[in-house]
Amino acid sequence: MSRVVRVVLAAVLAAAVGVLVLPGARADDAASVLERARNATVREDFSGTVQIEWLANGDWQTARVPVTGTGGTVQVGEGVRKAEGRGNERWIAGVSGWQAGWDEAVTGSVPAPSKHWDLALAKGDEIAGRPTLVVTATDPRSDQPRLKVYCDRDTGVMLRREVLDAKGHVVRAVGFVEVKKLGGTKAPAPADPPAKKSKDTAPTKVGALPSGFDAPTTVADRYVLAGRYLRPDGIVQLYYSDGLFGVSVFEQRGDLNASGLPRGSDAVAVGDAHGRGYEVAGGTVLVWDHADMTRTVVSDATIADLRTFAAAFDDRTQHHPGVVERVTDYVLGPFRWN
Repeated sequence: MSRVVRVVLAAVLAAAVGVLVLPGARADDAASVLERARNATVREDFSGTVQIEWLANGDWQTARVPVTGTGGTVQVGEGVRKAEGRGNERWIAGVSGWQAGWDEAVTGSVPAPSKHWDLALAKGDEIAGRPTLVVTATDPRSDQPRLKVYCDRDTGVMLRREVLDAKGHVVRAVGFVEVKKLGGTKAPAPADPPAKKSKDTAPTKVGALPSGFDAPTTVADRYVLAGRYLRPDGIVQLYYSDGLFGVSVFEQRGDLNASGLPRGSDAVAVGDAHGRGYEVAGGTVLVWDHADMTRTVVSDATIADLRTFAAAFDDRTQHHPGVVERVTDYVLGPFRWN
C-alpha cells in the first residue's frame, strides 16, 4: 500500500445524546430515547472528562480525555491529539494542524434500532455521580445483550455507552467519569478549524463509484448502505448501519504492505484471507488482504462482529455484477490517546 491514512474513530463524540423519559417505559419509549439521542449535541452544552475502556489482547486498556460540547460542536482531547465533530463533519488535529476531514455518512435509509434489536428501558447505575436510565439492546437471534446506553435522568444526555460481546460481556465502553457542566444556556460554537475553510480534504458524496469498486446495498442481512463517498486521494468510503452500530468501509487500489501497518495487531481470518485486527481507544479496526485492492473496516463493534461483516461484504461484492474480485482492506493508522 503506497500510503497509510491516519483516521480516528470519534466514537466518543457520541458521548452527548439526550432525552427525558420516565423509568418503566415500554420498548417503543426506549427506541424514542435512542432516536432523540442522535441529535442531542445541538440541544445541550456540556463539559467533563470521558474515560475510554477497551479490551485488547485479553487486557483492559484505559484512556481519559477532556470533552466539551458547545453550540452543537463537540471537541474531544486536547492539543495535537484532538478531534472535533459538528453535524456530519469530523476533523482531526495533529502536529501540523487540522489534518483530515470527512462526513459521518448517514445519508441513506438507516434501519430503526428496533428493526434488528430488542430494546428495553430500565433504571441504570449512577454515572459520574448522576442517576441514569439505561437502554439495553438485545440480539433476538442469540438472546444476548450487545449494547447498553446510559442516559442522565435529569437532562437525558448520554453518559456511557457499553459494547458487549456475543456472551454478553462488556468489551468496550466510553463514559463520563467527571461532569463539569450539563445543560444550560447554549454558547456560541467554537471557531471552525482552519482546514474546514478548504474542501480539499473532505470526501465527496457520490451516487456511483469508480470502475472496479462496488457498494452492496445490504451486508449480513442487517447492515444497510447509508452513504457512498469518494475521497480526494482516490479512496472510496462507504458507511453502513444496522440501526445501532455503524461500520465505515474504506477501499483503495494497491496491495497491502504489512510493514507499513502499526504495531499491536492480532491475526484475524476473513474468509480465506489473513487480516489484522486492532483494538484501540478510537475503536476497532480490521484490515485484510485480497489481491490488488485494500479494504479497511472501522467501527466500535467487536472484532468478531467485524469479521462477520467483512466476510459478508466480500461475498456480496464477489458475486455482484461488474465488480472486480480482487479486494482487500487497508488500515487506518489509528489515532491514540495514551
